[in-house]
Amino acid sequence: MAKVKVIAEIANAHLGDPARLTELIIAAADSGADGVKFQWFKYDSIATPDFTYYQTYIDLSIDKNIWADSLKLAKGLGLEVWVDIYDEWGVQVLAELESLVDGLKLPTTVIQSNTLIQALKKFEKPVLIGVGGWYEEEIDKQLSYIKNNFKGQIILMHGFQGYPTRTEDSNLRRLAYLKQKYQLDVGFADHEDADNEMAIDLPVYAYLLGAGIIEKHITIGRSSKGLDYYSALEPLEFKVMVEKLRRAEIVFGSLDIKESERKYLEDSSLKIVSRKGISTGEIITVEKIRYKRSSVPNAFMAQNASERFPLISKSYIPADTPITPDMVNKPKVCIVVICRLKSTRLRQKALLPINGVPSIERCLINCLAVPNCDQVILATSDLPEDQPLTNFTLDHKVQIVTGDPIDVAKRMLRAAEETNADIVVRVTGDCPSVSPEILAFLIDHHINSGADFSHAKESTMGTVGDVITVEALERLLGLLQNSEDRTYTEYLSFYFMNNPTLFNVNSIVIPDQWIFPNWRLTLDEAKDLELFEKIYKDLDVGKRPLYFEELKSFLLKNPMLIDINKGVKMKWLDDTALINELNKATRFI
Repeated sequence: MAKVKVIAEIANAHLGDPARLTELIIAAADSGADGVKFQWFKYDSIATPDFTYYQTYIDLSIDKNIWADSLKLAKGLGLEVWVDIYDEWGVQVLAELESLVDGLKLPTTVIQSNTLIQALKKFEKPVLIGVGGWYEEEIDKQLSYIKNNFKGQIILMHGFQGYPTRTEDSNLRRLAYLKQKYQLDVGFADHEDADNEMAIDLPVYAYLLGAGIIEKHITIGRSSKGLDYYSALEPLEFKVMVEKLRRAEIVFGSLDIKESERKYLEDSSLKIVSRKGISTGEIITVEKIRYKRSSVPNAFMAQNASERFPLISKSYIPADTPITPDMVNKPKVCIVVICRLKSTRLRQKALLPINGVPSIERCLINCLAVPNCDQVILATSDLPEDQPLTNFTLDHKVQIVTGDPIDVAKRMLRAAEETNADIVVRVTGDCPSVSPEILAFLIDHHINSGADFSHAKESTMGTVGDVITVEALERLLGLLQNSEDRTYTEYLSFYFMNNPTLFNVNSIVIPDQWIFPNWRLTLDEAKDLELFEKIYKDLDVGKRPLYFEELKSFLLKNPMLIDINKGVKMKWLDDTALINELNKATRFI
C-alpha cells in the first residue's frame, strides 16, 4: 500500500484573521502534514441572505491578496496546497493563483453543480470528490459527468460532513466498496469529536481500508473554540495521528447511508434559486435559475435540474428566491384549432369530405396524434352558422369552445382557461394535413427556449402552427383591452412579431427534410381539395393520422401532383396594402 497523503484541513479555523491563518499553516508543517487545504468562497456568491450562516460567511472573508501570501508560505514550508471550491468567486481566485495550487476538492454539497464543474475543468488538477450522503445512483450519474469533464486524477472522499460525527456514522466499510465499484482511489475526511480518542484512530483505520488520502481538521487550541474546532486536532495530536497511521488496526462499518447524513446533505446542499423575477405562468428554463445555498427546507436541490425544468410558475417569483414544488407546475399544452364556416372561395370547406372524412376532422385527427399535447380544442364562434362544427368532438377526445366570432385571441384564451393550459398551439382549421411530428418539434423547442411566441422560420405551407405561452397571450389581451377593433387578431402572429421589445419571439429553424416551400397543403379553393382527395385516396387514409413523413414520401414519388394547385395563391400574402395595414395596426410601440 502506498504512503498515505495527510492533508491538514484549515477550513474556517482562521476566523477571518490573516495572522491566525499564518500560524495554522506553520503548525500543519510542524505536525508532519503533507499538505494544507483551504476553503474559498464569498458570502454573496455561495448563499442567499436568508441562509442561516450568511453573516458568518461575511465574518470569514479573507482578501485574495492575503490568500496569495498564504499559499506562498505553505509552498515554502514544503506543503502541497489544496482548495475547496464552492462558488464562482472561488473559481476566479483559483484562476489567478493556479500555479500555487496542487489540487482541488468539490465538497459533498456542491458536486451536483454542473456549472461549477464546467468552470473548473480547464485547470486539469487532481480533484477530490466528496460523496458522503449520496445514493449510488446519484454518484453514478454525477461521476459520469465529472469523468467526461476532468482530465486530472479523481479521488472519491468518503466521510460524514456534519460535526461532531458520531463514531457509528463513520461507515468505513464503504471505502473498500467505493474503491472496488468505481475503480478509483479513495480518501477519508472525518469530523469525529476531537476529544474522543477515536479522532486519532479513525483515519488510521480508514487508511488500512484503502484510503490513500486522509483529510483532518487542525486548530491551534480547541479551548479557544471558534469555528470548526469540534473535530480539529491540536498540533501535537495531529503529529500522533500521523505517526500512528502505519500501526493501527482495521475498523469495519456499515455500507448504509445514515438518515442523519442524508438530512445534512438536504439541509446544506445547493438549491435552485430564481435568477430573475419570474411572472405568473412564465416558463422557467434552466437559463432562469441558479444554484445557491438556502435554508428553505423543501426548495428543489440542484441535482437533476436539467431533467426537472422547464416548469411553469404558478405565481410571481421574485429574483433570488429558492424555488419549491408548490410554486411550479409541469407545462400543460393545448392545441387550439381555429375554425369557422364563413369561407367564400370554398363554401363550408371545413365540412367538405376528403376521402370520406370531413376536412376539419382530418385536421383534428392529426392534432390528436401530437405526443406532447394534453388537450385538443376546436374553437369556433357562437354564431348559428358555425354550430355544425360543435359536433366534431371525435368521441369526446376533442373539446369544443365557442366565443367571439371576431376576437381570435380572446377565443384562444378562453380555450386555455377551460383546460388550465400553460401553452397553446394555434392551428388553423384549413390545414387537414397539419404535421404531428413538426408540431411536437415546435412545442419542445418553445418550452425549452422559454419564449412567449414561437413559429417556424421556414416551413411547408399547411403543416405547422404557432406556439404561444398563455401568460404572453394574457399580456397581449391586456394591451388590446382599449381597442374596439379586434379584427386583426385573426392575424395573431403579427402582434408578437411586430413587438419584439414586449414579447420574446422564437423563430425556430426546423429540419430541412420538413421544408418544401413549393408545396401547398392548405385548403382554400377547389384545386386544393382536388389535391387532398388524390393524396388521401391513393394512400387509402381512413380515420387515422397522416404523418408528414408518409405524406412527403408519397409526394416525392408523385411530384406531378404538386402541379394540381400550384396556381393557387395565399391572397393576403400578396396584398401589399393589407400587409402594411396589419403591420401598422399590430405595432404597439
